Amino acid sequence: MHQLRYLGVIPQDGHSDYGFRVEDEDKNVRLVVLEIEAGFFTRKDLMFQEAPDLCYQKMLTDLGKETVDSPIGEHVPVTASDIAMYREMHPTTKQRKFHKIDPK
Repeated sequence: MHQLRYLGVIPQDGHSDYGFRVEDEDKNVRLVVLEIEAGFFTRKDLMFQEAPDLCYQKMLTDLGKETVDSPIGEHVPVTASDIAMYREMHPTTKQRKFHKIDPK
């Protein structure tokens, strides 16, 4: 079982970094940064307030799939496919004007 802590967002030029502290079962601690390109926000594919939860959910999913031979990297890009999966799992009650994202 991993312990996961959200550290916050660091706006960068052209993207935003979302930091997480991961403590493994053996008490090893590592930092994982998820990167979301600014274009996802400017095209309104994703709202700024949704990004921390999307990143948290992606971290939970990725940690569940992680193996010794295939660990999560220190920097992980958030893709259009990740956003599309988030939309499927977290439908909104309000109608929003989001562009269709091709999950390829």
